[in-house]
Amino acid sequence: MPLTSSQNEKMLHHHVIAEDAKQNTIHKVPSSTHAPHLNFWEKRRSQFKDEVSTRSACDWISSFIPMVKWIREYDVKGTLVQDVIAGLTVGVMVVPQSMSYAKLAGLPVEYGLYSALVPVYAYALFGSSRQLAVGPVALLSLMVSTGLTSIIDPKGELEASGGIEANEEAQALYQTLAIQASFLMGVVYIIMGVLRLGFVTIFLSHAVVSGFTTGAAVIIGMSQVKYIVGYNVERSKALHKILYNIFAHISEFNWKTFIMGMGSIAVLIGMKNIGKRYPKLKWVRAIGPLTVTAFALSLSWGLDLEQYGIPIVGAIPKGFPNFTVGLWSPMPYFGRLMPTVMSMVVVGFMESIAIAKQLASKHKYELDSSMELVGLGFSNLMGSMFQSYPVTGSFSRSAVNNETGAKSGISAIVTATLVMLVLLFLTVVFEKLPLAVLAAIVISGVLGLLDYTEAMHLYKVHKFDFVVWCISCCGTMFLGVEIGLTIAVGVSILLVIYESAYPHTAILGRLPGTTVYRNIKQYTEAERYHGIVMCRIDAPIYFANTQHVRDKLIKYEMMAEEKPRFMIVDLSPVSHVDTSAMHILEDMRKNYVSRG
Repeated sequence: MPLTSSQNEKMLHHHVIAEDAKQNTIHKVPSSTHAPHLNFWEKRRSQFKDEVSTRSACDWISSFIPMVKWIREYDVKGTLVQDVIAGLTVGVMVVPQSMSYAKLAGLPVEYGLYSALVPVYAYALFGSSRQLAVGPVALLSLMVSTGLTSIIDPKGELEASGGIEANEEAQALYQTLAIQASFLMGVVYIIMGVLRLGFVTIFLSHAVVSGFTTGAAVIIGMSQVKYIVGYNVERSKALHKILYNIFAHISEFNWKTFIMGMGSIAVLIGMKNIGKRYPKLKWVRAIGPLTVTAFALSLSWGLDLEQYGIPIVGAIPKGFPNFTVGLWSPMPYFGRLMPTVMSMVVVGFMESIAIAKQLASKHKYELDSSMELVGLGFSNLMGSMFQSYPVTGSFSRSAVNNETGAKSGISAIVTATLVMLVLLFLTVVFEKLPLAVLAAIVISGVLGLLDYTEAMHLYKVHKFDFVVWCISCCGTMFLGVEIGLTIAVGVSILLVIYESAYPHTAILGRLPGTTVYRNIKQYTEAERYHGIVMCRIDAPIYFANTQHVRDKLIKYEMMAEEKPRFMIVDLSPVSHVDTSAMHILEDMRKNYVSRG
């Protein structure tokens, strides 16, 4: 409600007196009281000396090897049993899962077990999270598959003869590239950690990440359908092509594998829901993959399912993985491999840090994002020495690890030890496992990544974020994971630029009976003055948004009920003004002065 001219004069007079009173109470500090100026390098040297003198050798070692810090405080009597139970539970879960994810990645099943061995030991030593379960995951497995296939068979010429897996030379190159990808991921992670670049994922908004994850989950699930329907489906990275390839050969449908696969999915989903609904039975969720695997193996060994046309895993090498440092070089496909590696670096860290921070907050300890990068780096680097493909933190296994009482990295050591025992003594047991069951484990695992509830929530509360979610999801589903990720990152950067180039501004009014000024859109009772326009800029002003700010001020002037005599701009939220903005503001001031 606009005020009269006499009220305007009284209010302005009152404000001037108040401001004069404030200024008269400010005391200047004599310059002699200031500390002597130290240049940057002197300050750094002084801080380093203080740090060296106050920290012990163990403190320094724990800065590079986080395990040293928590192992010194470890309560053997109080937490060892919990860690062992958690480690065994995750181990029971990871054995069939890792084999499934290896098939998803286009690798022999033993590569999944190798990737759940050395990388897990490495993360227990160098990782900063005490509950994070590292190993093969669905998203990275899919990215390995699509990325390496585009390098080895870009035109799909090998699909007619059974794909890359049927060609020994192509499969050998594929496995080498998977190991090299793990090596490069490790190097990139460690460099990012040393340079403290753990902040990079903040540029990916939640809507973008949720959309990308949902799109990737759909592609992962559809890529496993060929094991459920029982016939070969040409590999593709786009949803519409996968659907076409599935229905193109529907006449080859195998009802036996379909029943095996769908039955396994039903049991897995049922056990997962029981674990979620009844807290006392949460352990049921963890043993779901093992239960299905054990039942399928019993049928396969008892009835010889292979003779009934149900494909099985086949021979699995017994013993430890080979030492593969020799495969790190030469690297003739380095240029074509790096885009896939960088995509996996972003997705892997994003997936890992999200669950790691949540668990650290729950258990009340600090998590350093840069040290987490180093931990993941060593996990992948040391894994690449022993036939591992890229790994990161797993949402589902980390949740189970936490729910079953994990308190430290001891649980990870127990998990890796169980995998080692399987490799040494039990590989022959898993040779009869139907491929349809492995596909069912993957499909049931990625169902939790379908974040459609978030899309509905965004539609209700923020339409623009809903559009961003749809762009990210559809880009991933129909253009491929790498292009989808590129679109997701591009959309996130555009959002940052948009918010920066078009900052929020507001017309202000005085709340009745106070000297407080607020946005008139939010406070409709706020009073405005005749002949005075008051507004606020809520962001730094720099070259990219100066024109927008100028246009807004002109717009507010034009919106006034009568010709304004004063334009008052509140710049208290503005933390920075560059030279371009200074010129614009000065030009506007001169323009207002010239107009009287």
